[in-house]
Amino acid sequence: MSNRKLNAVQVLNIAQDYIQERNTRIKEYNKSYIPSTINSDINKSVQYYENFFSLAGGAWVVEIDYRDFEEFLVISDEEKVISFWIIGVKRNEISSLNPKLSTDRVFQISQNYNDEYQLEGVVNPTLGESITFYEKFEGVEGYSWIIDIKVPPSQFGGGDTISLVLADEKECVEYMFDPSGYPVTPHLEDEDEDE
Repeated sequence: MSNRKLNAVQVLNIAQDYIQERNTRIKEYNKSYIPSTINSDINKSVQYYENFFSLAGGAWVVEIDYRDFEEFLVISDEEKVISFWIIGVKRNEISSLNPKLSTDRVFQISQNYNDEYQLEGVVNPTLGESITFYEKFEGVEGYSWIIDIKVPPSQFGGGDTISLVLADEKECVEYMFDPSGYPVTPHLEDEDEDE
């Protein structure tokens, strides 16, 4: 038995506080948003894993009640914070996931890409909401990581966030969504200019 720092009730409270704050924030700009919830039955919503996605000290996975697909919050037992989201993976398949990248490596790749292509973004390494893991994502073979980066608002409109789509197997950015939600590939545009 490991020396856990959190118990299931504490984990459920962290997750519920986060979801409540997130629901409030999203509802402010999206009046038709259907709030996420968490089943308060710990046996149905919270699971502990000693070895999980290269997280030191184990992880807690909390299932979010959502209507369209399965969604989970991963909470680091060591750091006592939300590390990332898992979306689109069946609950009974979570323990068999074996990605190459750790969240630290995902941040490093994202920061390097941000710097190299002068995206002027801020990669927030302490906000678990900015990283999402997908078993499958359009245009990427194998596992994918999506990391949201805050950028200065554009004079041409759109939001203040870009999303990098990383391929776990290749350990690189495949493409990104610009602030307007369009897929773009700055790294391929550089190759086209060289030819």
